[in-house]
Amino acid sequence: MNHEDQSSRYYYPVEGRTDGAITGALAFIAIIAVPALAYAAWHALASWISALFS
Repeated sequence: MNHEDQSSRYYYPVEGRTDGAITGALAFIAIIAVPALAYAAWHALASWISALFS
């Protein structure tokens, strides 16, 4: 058995580790952060208009 074959089972390339993290961060921004910010902005605007006309 070659030493290269034995050690390659435990070798994980560093370059591929961040691919899922970038996708996960984009999914978080698209699914959670954008609607939450839109909700907060809408309520801030509605509150401001309500205070303006009250």
